[in-house]
Amino acid sequence: MNWKDELSEQLATLSKADFDYVETKDINRASELDNNCTGIYMESTIIYFEIKNALAVLKDQGRRKMAQAYTMYYRILSAIAEKDGGFVNCYSPNSLLVVFPGKEEDQATAVRCAMKIASALSETYKDKFAHIAGLEFAMGMDHGHIMGTKTGSDNNMEHISWFGTCIYKAIRICKECSRPFYVGISGLIYHSLGEDMRITYRRILGIKKSVEIWTKVSYQHENVKKHLYQTNQKISIEEEA
Repeated sequence: MNWKDELSEQLATLSKADFDYVETKDINRASELDNNCTGIYMESTIIYFEIKNALAVLKDQGRRKMAQAYTMYYRILSAIAEKDGGFVNCYSPNSLLVVFPGKEEDQATAVRCAMKIASALSETYKDKFAHIAGLEFAMGMDHGHIMGTKTGSDNNMEHISWFGTCIYKAIRICKECSRPFYVGISGLIYHSLGEDMRITYRRILGIKKSVEIWTKVSYQHENVKKHLYQTNQKISIEEEA
């Protein structure tokens, strides 16, 4: 049997498959994935992280610098997210997906993580990127159900393909965000947050006043007017153990 016949048989099998899945919130069950259309299905909060000017960096500074920046971003996001119960997926050559399995009440954890990432990249580890000029990043967030499948032979969770409308909404929200508003969240996430994640307190003319952390922004998604919420608020990782 030649390679074309083998491919034809594989496609025939895939086209008839039901793409079954197991529902879980344990990413370690990724080891159960196989090439016969078995997937994992979970409710999650998504952080879509994008290097906003990846093409410009690639053209001006070359492939090595771009690969270096991507790898450094991956290491930072993984270190912060895994500490908070999330995991990172290599989504595309200029983006990473941070997944936080959990119900709606867990969304605040993911938002705090995004604020820590913003602080780490723009403050704590900014000097580590000094040799790669002009890097820009942003994050978009939404919550929903996603399904992961393995399209290759690698069991590594970073290489699972993830599907879900919340991912595409997070991508769309990210498009509206840029420095210094590194983090954008959907209305669903915003309305799930407690007051401690929506309001901060500052002294204005010597008087302590409450200040809204988030700025409401209108945008179009699937030809429908929607609202997202942006912030330039960060959470320092300096006091993290």
